[in-house]
Amino acid sequence: MDTGEGAKASALLRRLRERLAGEQPSLGEVLAHLGDRAPGFILLALAIPAIVPTPGVPAGMVFGTVLGVVALQMIVGRDQLGVPGWLSRRRVRRRTVETVIEKATPLVERVETRLRARYPSMTHAPVLRPLGVFVLFMGVLIALPIPFGNTLPGLAVLVIALGLIAGDGLAVVAGLGLGAAATGVSLALVAGTYRALGSVSI
Repeated sequence: MDTGEGAKASALLRRLRERLAGEQPSLGEVLAHLGDRAPGFILLALAIPAIVPTPGVPAGMVFGTVLGVVALQMIVGRDQLGVPGWLSRRRVRRRTVETVIEKATPLVERVETRLRARYPSMTHAPVLRPLGVFVLFMGVLIALPIPFGNTLPGLAVLVIALGLIAGDGLAVVAGLGLGAAATGVSLALVAGTYRALGSVSI
């Protein structure tokens, strides 16, 4: 499978659905089909379920935690990123994979129409370590039990992932901006919840 430079994420998602027809794949197999050796593709594979509701799976907690694990690998400078073996071996229902792909592909396609090669310095290997710190923080926000708190951080990681895949540094910067907004929204949600609970009389 072509997962190198120029490979479109939306095309890989469609191909993934065809390749997994009739199967109940492991998470490791899903990531391998998307190109698990490329940071952009593995971040994309983990960000999508954090945004798209998946039946029977606490997506925010699971995928936020895994994003944190991958982010730590980015921070220490690992050449190849991956998920823990116990998680990689877990089977995923084919219908769940299909639902995620169906809902995510139009969003990915809309973002891709705006991508092109810009500010390449923001997509090269030296940037991956500081990006790892950012992704780690987004993973924490996604994993926290904040109502609707996983959408913006997940979208921030998704935009960064697509920027890395397309070599578009401006998209990476846009993802960082979304992450800053996500942080503000999450803090506001936590503060609002705290005030609401504090005003409840016993």
